[in-house]
Amino acid sequence: MAVAEDLAPTSLKTHRYLRLSLVLIVFTLLLSVALQSIVVSWEPLLFGWRPLSSISHAFYTPGRDVFVGSLMAASIALFALSGRGRSTTLLDICAVFAPLIAIVPTGIADTRAVGEIPCPTASECIPTEYVGGAKSGVAVYAVVVVVVVVTIAVIRRHPRTRDASGVAARGSARSATLVSIIALVTAATVAVLAFSPALDDGFPFNFWPVGSIHFAATLLFFGVFAAVPILHAGGPVEPGETPPSPRQRTIYRWIAGLLIVDLLMLVAALLFRQVFGETPVVLIGEAVALVLFAVFWGVQTFQRWDDPNAPSLIGRAASRT
Repeated sequence: MAVAEDLAPTSLKTHRYLRLSLVLIVFTLLLSVALQSIVVSWEPLLFGWRPLSSISHAFYTPGRDVFVGSLMAASIALFALSGRGRSTTLLDICAVFAPLIAIVPTGIADTRAVGEIPCPTASECIPTEYVGGAKSGVAVYAVVVVVVVVTIAVIRRHPRTRDASGVAARGSARSATLVSIIALVTAATVAVLAFSPALDDGFPFNFWPVGSIHFAATLLFFGVFAAVPILHAGGPVEPGETPPSPRQRTIYRWIAGLLIVDLLMLVAALLFRQVFGETPVVLIGEAVALVLFAVFWGVQTFQRWDDPNAPSLIGRAASRT
């Protein structure tokens, strides 16, 4: 039975709006990129047609604040949807990679698409003035990851976060441990690549075998996320979850399949960039991935609109019964 918006408890409203916020974040980011593609100058205001090489290249345009802010907001929202099931564990892992997409910029090779910013060499690069900002962001990221992991560990050991028997739920503990390990390994890896004297010379293109840290984070983010609709296509994945309808399961299958194809296309675009020339294949691929991401959250929002127990609240609810 549907729960009227005015009568819905705060926890239910929070999870409704968190899911919807992810749809709006994608809309905001795509709108910013679209505007940046048709506005060749903001002062004075001049219109034209100058599409970016990729959405990630918005980092080098006046749309940088929206690009970085959107990814940071998405990371927080994904982490806030934490639970103890496989699906929410994957979302937590996505939240680990999202900030790196914003902090470590993509390389530039087509100066036309990013305001004539030059590369010191003929190969892909990030301009020298942006390297310091990227390293500063990596340092902050690494420290924040450690603080968050320690904070979560302390919270989980507190008596109020345990179940009725005084022992934390094993599934939730395994999920938190896995995500914490991945977060710490990721933070340590990018910190070493950014600050190790033996490795930082090629930063941020020193992540073997992909090269670009930004591209690796992007592939990992969407690659991990692609598994989420696959899980939902099979039926409920959380206790108390409203089962997806046959149509919703079909949509989840299509989202997962298209995401996998799209990621393969992005890898091909990276490996054979000379073949595609000035065709914005990466821009198209990233836009498709973001649209599929938004569609998933739109569908899941309405599937779980009336779920009485959101995943991150199940443990607490159980402890009070």
